[in-house]
Amino acid sequence: MTGIHVLCSPEFFDALTGHPKVEQAYTYWQQGAVLINDMRAGFNFGGLTFEEYRGQATDLNGVSRRFIAAGEAHAFPVGTVDTFSTYFAPADFNETANTLGQVLYAKQQPRKFERGTDLHTQANPLPMCHRPGVLVKLTVA
Repeated sequence: MTGIHVLCSPEFFDALTGHPKVEQAYTYWQQGAVLINDMRAGFNFGGLTFEEYRGQATDLNGVSRRFIAAGEAHAFPVGTVDTFSTYFAPADFNETANTLGQVLYAKQQPRKFERGTDLHTQANPLPMCHRPGVLVKLTVA
């Protein structure tokens, strides 16, 4: 493994960066991150890379659900071999039944009276961790 990455809820990230032992390091990191203009890579502290993650999705009932619960973070190793894989399912088209899934599907269909084209794209990824024991959930204490 080449490192450990930690995806943090905003609450966890605020608690981390507001901790007295971390505050000074975070301030220096922010100043340097602004200079290099790429704050997406995360904040390094104690050999771990912490990244604030705000990912969420809305279910069919219109309820928004966060991928990382408030006050939690998820740590995982990076640079490993065969720990993580992504598998792709076929698209829901007649011609893709019983075929191997592809990364992306795209189809186009002309509109009535040739007044444009409708474009449909889809991807059906299934990311998997083959070693779930390496995944660690962190919480704010």
